[in-house]
Amino acid sequence: MNREHEITAISTGIDHALNTGKYYEAIELATQLLNKAELHSIDEVILTAHYILASTYYYIGNFEKVLYHIEKHHAYCLLNGNKSDWMRSYYLQYLVSQFASDYDRGERVLKDMLSSALDLKDHSHISMAYGRLSHLHNKKGEYEQALEYASLGLRYAQSKEVERELYLIQAHLFLMESALNLQDAHLALNSIKYVSDLSDLSNCPREKGFYKFLKARVHELLDEPEIAFHYYTIAKEHDSLLNDYASLKDIQQKRIELAEKICDFDELAIIQKEYIELLHEMEHITWVKAALELQIRLQSASCKTKENIDYLTGLFNRRYLEETTDLKLKKALKNRSSVVCIAFDIDNLKSINDTFGHLMGDEAIKFVAHTCSNEVRKEDLLGRFGGDEFVLVMQDISLEDAKRKANLLAEKVMTLSANSDILPIPLTISIGLGDNTMHNIQSFKDLFHLADLALYQAKKNGKNQVMTYV
Repeated sequence: MNREHEITAISTGIDHALNTGKYYEAIELATQLLNKAELHSIDEVILTAHYILASTYYYIGNFEKVLYHIEKHHAYCLLNGNKSDWMRSYYLQYLVSQFASDYDRGERVLKDMLSSALDLKDHSHISMAYGRLSHLHNKKGEYEQALEYASLGLRYAQSKEVERELYLIQAHLFLMESALNLQDAHLALNSIKYVSDLSDLSNCPREKGFYKFLKARVHELLDEPEIAFHYYTIAKEHDSLLNDYASLKDIQQKRIELAEKICDFDELAIIQKEYIELLHEMEHITWVKAALELQIRLQSASCKTKENIDYLTGLFNRRYLEETTDLKLKKALKNRSSVVCIAFDIDNLKSINDTFGHLMGDEAIKFVAHTCSNEVRKEDLLGRFGGDEFVLVMQDISLEDAKRKANLLAEKVMTLSANSDILPIPLTISIGLGDNTMHNIQSFKDLFHLADLALYQAKKNGKNQVMTYV
């Protein structure tokens, strides 16, 4: 079995394990996937494996492992992450903020996650983001906003693009939570009916515990304290297995409130003792402190990423282009793979500046940046080299395919700018290409030099064309 087929087989096994609730099997397979990916330096698979491990360890309550894989995933995102990877990273960062009880930070990263998911039209993650935003606003006591987010989450979870029923279950649970906080028993019961009609929730351990807790709250709202106490007890036993201390604290508080009404003195004393023991246990949880420390490191790393972004276009800046391409070339030398550099700039920008002003020149630069960023692959590196000159670095692609991409960029810029409501005249670009396959190229400086020579030739030949250095 070759490498690609082996990785595909492991990935298929992980999907099956997750869909059937076999989380320990999923972890074992994801660990295999990570080892294979690291052995062959397959960055996108490394990212996927760390994400699966972080989210699956969260499901079984091993929070130290969760934090470890979150940090690893974030580190790889900084170097190689695409929009989809960052969407997942925002979700993982939300988990960290949840451990640290930092609701403001949690809301910020969830909104970043939602923005990415909406751009990608990823209905599963859109539903996840809305659901977690609902849960967060419930925690903050903002119940109307929570219900609005929960309703949106349910709407997206019901779309045909969402294959896993897990997302639909989660959406109903968040809607139940919001309805209960608003004392709307009818709305809560509708969602309870959907979840209770499912034959088995054993494949969804966290959702099962949350469901029992919410069901207890429904019976409490309906003034059925004995039944409510029964379900709180089931929820306590369930969440104890998942080490979900935050949930356990809420459950035990509810049990004490009800026990004071329906239990005798001895039973109440036992429950109160359990609660005190839980609080003492929570004081010694090391991963809460670890989560706070990790959140600081993640925020610090995110601030550093801003240093890599060009202020005008939002693309990567020259320093990041150089440093990251050097790493790509080093890896390409080891793997004997191709790296192509495409250098291009806007034709006659000086004339635009002189005729329409420098602010319009800036609009032209931003237009080209936005147009080209919509056409590149997720693994490509696009940045502003300086002025109106851009660089696109592509891995594992032939020079001919890269040239076709360059021609597409030129066509898109010319066609879309001709129909722009912002730009006064159509734009064209000149493009030069160089690659590492025919020359001993080991640095961005050397690779860019080849593309820049070809760009110079394109300008000399009359502009608005693509030239390749040979």
